Amino acid sequence: MRQQIVADIIVTNPTQRDIELNMAVQMAAECAAEDKRQGILVTRHDFSRFTVALTPDVPFGLIRERDLAAT
Repeated sequence: MRQQIVADIIVTNPTQRDIELNMAVQMAAECAAEDKRQGILVTRHDFSRFTVALTPDVPFGLIRERDLAAT
């Protein structure tokens, strides 16, 4: 099973970022609860783009963050 992107988000300000990421994580958690085999990975690609994905690389019930903007 591979990573499944739930949301690809582009934001222009911190308030929008928080609202959209919270909604995407909630949606991902609901999807993850269906099979209980995947966790949630939130990736920051740069300062305005984020993805929220389900992945078997993260245990069910956990949310991990990956920051590609810092590299």
